[in-house]
Amino acid sequence: MQVSPEMQLPPEIRAALEKIDFINRYKNISAKYDFDEEFDYDNDKALRIFTELGYPARYDKRENFFQIVEEYPPFQFKFNISLRYALLEFIWAVWKNGELLIGDPWNWLKQLLDGTDERFRAAGFRNYDDLREVLKEAFDMYEDFKRVLLETTDSE
Repeated sequence: MQVSPEMQLPPEIRAALEKIDFINRYKNISAKYDFDEEFDYDNDKALRIFTELGYPARYDKRENFFQIVEEYPPFQFKFNISLRYALLEFIWAVWKNGELLIGDPWNWLKQLLDGTDERFRAAGFRNYDDLREVLKEAFDMYEDFKRVLLETTDSE
């Protein structure tokens, strides 16, 4: 789906994504973890990995995804992660003063950022070690994104 002109990223989100080199980092994760094997993971073991990496997540059984929520006033960040079919879908949501700025999967953020409909394959995992490594890289991006966004706000 082509991005329409009225669908744009808020300037501070665009700037933060550009500063952390979001597209290239996302592309690298997609290429590095290009696995087709299915892995029958256990939600409790996945939750333990989240916790070990410093992100106590909540599992939403109804929607089948893991969620991390963090408050850094005036921001609230949510990082939703689906592990369905041993493929990771990452979704970032950010509110500022209660106003939703973004709430999109990485592929959609990429499209809004570069205006193309090129999509990257979801990162896959074959075992818990793969899962841990993909999550580490995704969390590094998340931390960089939060840091840049918060720094931008501090300087306003």
